[in-house]
Amino acid sequence: MKKLLILLTTLIIVFFGTLLLFPSLYYSSSFGQKIILRFEGDKAARFYFNPKSGSTDTLYMKGVIYSGTLEDFNYVIKKHPEIKTLTMAEVPGSVDDETNLAVSLLIRAHGINTYIPENGWVASGGTDMFLAGYKRERHLNTRIGVHSWGGEKLKATEYPRNHEVHRKYLNYYRDIGISKDFYWFTLEAAPAEKTHWLSVQEIDKFNVITETIFDKMLINQKTLSSDEYRGRKTGENQKAQALISESFNNTGLLTFNNSYKQEFNFFNEEEQKTYCATNIIGYRTGSKLPDKYIVIGAHYDHLGVIQDSIYNGADDNASGTAALMMLAEYFSVFQPRHSIIFAAFDAEEMGLHGSRYFIDNPPVKTDNIILDINMDMLSYNPNNEIYVSGTYYYPQFRDLIEEIEHDDDLVVLFGHDDPNDKTIDYWMNGSDNAPFFRKGVPNITFSEEDHVYYHQPGDDYRNMHHVFYKGVAGFILDVIKEVDMGMPQTEERDKQ
Repeated sequence: MKKLLILLTTLIIVFFGTLLLFPSLYYSSSFGQKIILRFEGDKAARFYFNPKSGSTDTLYMKGVIYSGTLEDFNYVIKKHPEIKTLTMAEVPGSVDDETNLAVSLLIRAHGINTYIPENGWVASGGTDMFLAGYKRERHLNTRIGVHSWGGEKLKATEYPRNHEVHRKYLNYYRDIGISKDFYWFTLEAAPAEKTHWLSVQEIDKFNVITETIFDKMLINQKTLSSDEYRGRKTGENQKAQALISESFNNTGLLTFNNSYKQEFNFFNEEEQKTYCATNIIGYRTGSKLPDKYIVIGAHYDHLGVIQDSIYNGADDNASGTAALMMLAEYFSVFQPRHSIIFAAFDAEEMGLHGSRYFIDNPPVKTDNIILDINMDMLSYNPNNEIYVSGTYYYPQFRDLIEEIEHDDDLVVLFGHDDPNDKTIDYWMNGSDNAPFFRKGVPNITFSEEDHVYYHQPGDDYRNMHHVFYKGVAGFILDVIKEVDMGMPQTEERDKQ
């Protein structure tokens, strides 16, 4: 009896001592049906509900997918068939591919959505499981990682593409509706021992998220250029004002003088009429240089209705306005170093009145505005060409912009800013960059050249080049991020 007690005491000491020294060796399923000893560096995946919500329609997951994850998932889904969303807080990968694919296919079969919450992340096999969601969403402040895999003999990239070893992964992506191009991309993105974190452009390109910020941008462009908005003519564009203001408010932009609206009047010489116009202005405070401002602007007005035809202005300039709303959403999550003013200008079509009023009545000191970025017509070009205009006068920005990677199909050109070049139109006085230019504020414009639909009823959403537009918007986002991180010293060329 004494020996038995000594043995039991020894076993208890060893067991609890092991737990204290190596807590990751112990894994208890979230539903308490079993205890498993594991020899993994990361904690095994567990499923749980949020006790504060009192709801069981959202299941939470955290940890590494392992051989018992399938049994755990089956247990909870049978007990709670009402589950609609799997929230993946932190899922760094899998140690069992077969289990991972099996659980992922069950997620899709049950029509369960997947979501990554703020500060959450998934990688490797966790990314594969996230992709199984019927709808896939994430907070912008999240990370999604991918990498290649290595076999016992060869690395994934060393097998030919038609080799049998790739089949199970290709079949999986096919079954969940993800392009096989994404699989090949992951193999090249990073070796097995490293992780490549997807950019917002890559997330959009491969449909990793069901609705990305670029998809929302397209929706806003379509809405702004719909017949319901009647061409957004100055004085008649209140619906557009409301949509932009609501978007700014939803993203948490701050206001000047307790309102997003900057109202002003001007006299139109051609019509001999006084108009009441409204700029929509919001801002995001910078983390390092809050007293230095970048202005990102786009005019939202267009031509209205002419002889019973609605001029919807999808490209001119619902495209720039929707891109502005997208950028506001992005920087509401990722705080810039400089403060950023987001300005939707009115009355551009009648003579740049909105931007002129803004810079003549700035909400901050003009000397503190270090750069204006103007977006005017971004979504239609048969040759996939977008122009960057302004670097003739501000050459310090050209080197930075030329270093930024972009979609292979996107053609980035520089021009329309040299007064000595009489072969093309001169843009420095033609859009909302002009009032800033005249005030000596460095400015860069992104735009296409005029096209067949310019100021025509055919400037309609259905005629736009949506993939091109997304590529342009993603490129502009990257330019702003780079400029914000390393603002070049201003060296202005003499104006002529």
